[in-house]
Amino acid sequence: MSSHSKENKMLIVLGLLGGVALTTSAWVVVERNKPEPESINVEDIVKSTIALHKPSENLTEPDLLKVPCSSEYIATNGDLLCREMFCRMTTRGIDSKTSGGECEQISNIQNKLVILKECSKLGEAYKECVELFDRRL
Repeated sequence: MSSHSKENKMLIVLGLLGGVALTTSAWVVVERNKPEPESINVEDIVKSTIALHKPSENLTEPDLLKVPCSSEYIATNGDLLCREMFCRMTTRGIDSKTSGGECEQISNIQNKLVILKECSKLGEAYKECVELFDRRL
């Protein structure tokens, strides 16, 4: 190789290294001069968001039972939804009076009644329909 090609290669390598150094230095300067991000008060945002979406009626646990435990609803649909909701409300907290298993039993009864009602519409396929839902996937 000639001395000119070695010098040219050396100049190219030095140019590349210089370019990388210059680009890195410029990037560091720009990053250091960025302003600090504005602090966000999450508590204020949450409070204002909740205030915007606050329902017109304060729905506490007893309020949620008004419809499914009303005599009109029970007369038409039975009392299982009322029983299940009440059960689930009383399973929470340190002094809970019922277990999740009891609520699950009420839910299972409700589900079984729906399955039997819907399967009875199928006539001769009733047995297969019930068996299908009895299998846990």
